[in-house]
Amino acid sequence: MYEPNGTDQDVAQVVVQSNMCQKDLFTFIGSQRLFSEVVLRTIETEFEEVRASRFPDIETWDLVFAHPVQPKQQMTRLLIVDERHAEKLMAFLDRQGRQTPGIRLAIAVRNDVSATDVVGRWGERLSKYAISVLPMNLNLTAWVQLIRLIDCGAHYLPVCALRAMHSINGESGVSQHYIEEHQNDVSPDGLRDVVCARGVAKLTPREREVLKLVASGHPNKMIANELSVSAHTIKLHLHRIMGKLGVTNRTEAAICFHSQKG
Repeated sequence: MYEPNGTDQDVAQVVVQSNMCQKDLFTFIGSQRLFSEVVLRTIETEFEEVRASRFPDIETWDLVFAHPVQPKQQMTRLLIVDERHAEKLMAFLDRQGRQTPGIRLAIAVRNDVSATDVVGRWGERLSKYAISVLPMNLNLTAWVQLIRLIDCGAHYLPVCALRAMHSINGESGVSQHYIEEHQNDVSPDGLRDVVCARGVAKLTPREREVLKLVASGHPNKMIANELSVSAHTIKLHLHRIMGKLGVTNRTEAAICFHSQKG
């Protein structure tokens, strides 16, 4: 997801625009090399009612949101920190005594080696503060699905890192209890089913009806006739359904529905 050939200019978006105040914030801490404009735009495209912001370091982010420019400024909902700022994140959380309720936390890593290093060094704190580890070398679909999963409250650690911990457990300082607690965490290949299950659980009874008919191959007009509503209403239902399921079209929605049957 990140662009290794991008510039390394740090951009702090310290001026919060008025329209941002109406949306939840996904905040990225780190350089533009890792969290490029493409990454920020992808977040805003894939997540409804979310604005993405980037700050060069923890201190700047903390300063901006401790002294909001707008009285009703929306706070960060998801905080994703570059692995190179992990030590400062831990110090910040230790200082705050985890006074960040409602904020999902994740450390972005560049590859499997980085993920193993982060889990090996910070394993106990990852558990204490419910910090996920977010690989940045996934394909776009898996990366977005993983962020959806973390945003829903899941605590994700890469399987590769936990497996490595088994072999170096005696030297890493990561307890066997911690490894056993997380060794069954979902792998990227299983993200879609997990996100689908969470999404389906959020559907209203009417939305479930619509999704079932979509999955049966019915067009909007036929669904509208069967449910005695307008085709426009069905379009609105579909829009909300796809948002909750984290999919972009009716085919993906149907696949999601069938994956949950039985």
